[in-house]
Amino acid sequence: MSALLSIAALMSCSASAHMLHTEGMSLMQSRLRGSKASVTVTSVASPEQKDSSGPSEPSEQRPAAKGQRYSDDDELCTAEGLTPGVCALGWLARQDHVTAAKKHHHRGAISDCDQQESTDRLERALIAEIEAGLAGSHTGFDEARLQTLQQELEPLYVTLPHEKPLADIEAGLGLASARYLLHQHFLRQHSWYVRGLNPAGDGRKPPEHKEALRSRVAGHLLEVLEKKVGKAGLNLKTLATFVATLEHLLHGDERERLKQAWAVHDLSIEDTTDGEGLLSVLQIFAAHYIFEATKAESGYAMTLDKGRQEVKQISKGYGGWSSLDAFMQKQVEERKAVSGQDLGFEDAAKAADNFLKFFRDVSGSMCKDMDKVFTALPGGQAGRVSLADMKRDGHFQESSEYLRAAGILDESDPTKPYVLLPNYMLGSSNCDGTTSFYDLCCPSACEGRKASLEEALANSNSDHVSTIKGVLQKQLASPLSEDLVKKLEQIAEANSGHVMMHGQDFAWLLHGVFPRECPRPLDADFRGTSGNSVPDAAVEFQASAESMFSW
Repeated sequence: MSALLSIAALMSCSASAHMLHTEGMSLMQSRLRGSKASVTVTSVASPEQKDSSGPSEPSEQRPAAKGQRYSDDDELCTAEGLTPGVCALGWLARQDHVTAAKKHHHRGAISDCDQQESTDRLERALIAEIEAGLAGSHTGFDEARLQTLQQELEPLYVTLPHEKPLADIEAGLGLASARYLLHQHFLRQHSWYVRGLNPAGDGRKPPEHKEALRSRVAGHLLEVLEKKVGKAGLNLKTLATFVATLEHLLHGDERERLKQAWAVHDLSIEDTTDGEGLLSVLQIFAAHYIFEATKAESGYAMTLDKGRQEVKQISKGYGGWSSLDAFMQKQVEERKAVSGQDLGFEDAAKAADNFLKFFRDVSGSMCKDMDKVFTALPGGQAGRVSLADMKRDGHFQESSEYLRAAGILDESDPTKPYVLLPNYMLGSSNCDGTTSFYDLCCPSACEGRKASLEEALANSNSDHVSTIKGVLQKQLASPLSEDLVKKLEQIAEANSGHVMMHGQDFAWLLHGVFPRECPRPLDADFRGTSGNSVPDAAVEFQASAESMFSW
């Protein structure tokens, strides 16, 4: 009996998953065309009802109008030039209404089927993206972009621990080193803490399955790559392909997010609007971009009323909104000067791209302003301020539990705890929530110091100690102390003359040289498979975020 029940359950799961896939495709097509909120699910013939006169052409072999094709990519995605990953991510983000309909009709009985379908679809899409990138046939980036990325990544790449060579195959990076390199790249280039790449673990847990899938895209994409290359590790070109692919996916998701903000105004892609309409589109796009992560919700802004509510809440609760809103109004005026009174989706896209760049600048300037306030406190120049002094400032709301768990507190004297400023400024509490994929965090001056060291080591014929000593003294504009020189020599001696640039010992040295800029390393961040040679906490989420604020 149990076997029969299992078979029946599997058959029900398969049939329900097929129905949900149909609903999802219909919803996606409706949304991407900018239709109204109501969704009509059209009936789709079952395999038994289709013309059986001969086998149909596999979807992978059909000629695509634009972009790439794969088995469950719908026609509209292909027609609009959406690649498999962008199509799948947009499909997941629009699943809230499908899930609600599913629960209404099936009382939640096929939740596991829905989750499995979502997981399988995304994995197929990511594999298609990576394979196209490695084959040089990706429509989202070209060989010139890959060459540029390889040049950007190379100094960091050569200073990281590599795998052991296999026969005549050049050794690449293992998973821990590759994840660290990619994390550092996005942190340095964009001040992004990309979920799934942070060696210390992500700052928050996704609340539900689809959000978890979207938020773990980078980590899952890296695992797909690692399985593909095997024990040889990931070489420079493969890592550049990863960066280009992830950039493409994130930009594509931003464009789909904008399409949704356009669609909730009852506009199709071919429609135009006036200046007031474009401003409303941009405001809803911007508010959901920021507001979403504060609630840790998945998906796009699905209704005009909800979007306007988020705009209202953001305008009251986010200190940088006035600057952002003024910038968006300026963008509208500039687009009107170019396109006249009839403004199309491409006008919205150009304005949105400019907004995202401006938002990063606003977020960074807010970090700098806060850093100036705290640095002016007693001990601020040395990067160490008493907790009591920090709490007197109105901007400081973090709980002591969070500060302790995040390694921000120095409690060597329990009666007078101190806050380590670089650890605090780079902590997750100072990140602006953005999308499912990353948080926009404070820029790190220490990363600039490390980048200069990596560049020097990559281009130097001198020994590591001499090269690093020379760069540090130039940055300090003064000689290193004897204690620091001795420590540098000890680090090199422990590894046959090579300084492990990204290991725990060197992180302590950098903290000693630049206490205002470089954070004190945490033991917990080096508990992974790589030991103390590269940060790898071997955890998925940071426990510190559970009790971040005191209110």
